[in-house]
Amino acid sequence: MILTVDVGNTSTVCGIFEESGCLKALFSFKTEPVVSPEELTLRLKGFLDLYGIKLWHIKGLSVSCVVPPLLNWWTEVGKKWLVREVLIADADTVGIPVKLRYPSEVGADRLVNAFAGWKKFGGPLIIVDFGTAITFDCVSKDGEYLGGAIAPGLGISVDSLFKYTAKLPKIDLGSPPEGAIGKDTVSAIKSGVIYGFAGLTDRLVELLSAEMEATPSVIATGGLANLVAPFSRTIKKLEPYLTLEGLYLLWKASKG
Repeated sequence: MILTVDVGNTSTVCGIFEESGCLKALFSFKTEPVVSPEELTLRLKGFLDLYGIKLWHIKGLSVSCVVPPLLNWWTEVGKKWLVREVLIADADTVGIPVKLRYPSEVGADRLVNAFAGWKKFGGPLIIVDFGTAITFDCVSKDGEYLGGAIAPGLGISVDSLFKYTAKLPKIDLGSPPEGAIGKDTVSAIKSGVIYGFAGLTDRLVELLSAEMEATPSVIATGGLANLVAPFSRTIKKLEPYLTLEGLYLLWKASKG
């Protein structure tokens, strides 16, 4: 089995893939500092136990991390407690041309998404990842990573309204708004955030497509993609596990 780990700013999402590529287990936990690789291993073991998976069942570890202090911990967990080889996704290990001024600046998760999208759907395409930030990643018809755009995420936008206003409450975005005209404060915030970010998505896709001089497929992924996608004119596919699938495909590619 292959363990794929996507360490984001808010959450760490893990997937266990069988050799055939079937996703056998999926779990996540809050991204936060740890004091040792043993602590991280115990946390991981607790989730694996729920699925009846032993540490020694893991034959490979593929990691995407945007929180640098945690990358060393995951690398040590892999080498000390799981497997000898650990694949770290970055501009050098993700096998697509990166057409940026500074390739090392791009987040590993964005490169993995581009790699996975290209492998699954070909190009051109735009991948919209609704995470802590919303990222737009453009891939050419030849499989080149062209760059993209970054916007604040839905969660931090709602948190900012709560933090910097005196009367607006912190709300749960777990359900869509009833309509554009909010009849109370909660529904008004939901309307502004969900419909507003759907509009932001469509406008950015329009601008990016024009600069790409193409009509790309638009794929949505990330934890809150399912809230925005139904209200977007441009999103055509919802791929909630695209990053994990990309980490699995990257591992397989590294093994020939």
